[in-house]
Amino acid sequence: QHVAIFQQDLCQLIKELKELTFPDIYDEIDYEKVEPYRLMIQTHFPHVRSGVEISRFCLWL
Repeated sequence: QHVAIFQQDLCQLIKELKELTFPDIYDEIDYEKVEPYRLMIQTHFPHVRSGVEISRFCLWL
């Protein structure tokens, strides 16, 4: 469920920030959510470079 919410929020963020090419977000991510988030990004954004860590989320568009 948290992955679906994250996906929806991420898609909304990207729509609103189309002019940005490097969203770099610092925040605390629960350890058990890191891998599901990473897999979701790879599935929905297969041609971009990304990084999901416990304290940082990066997406190179």
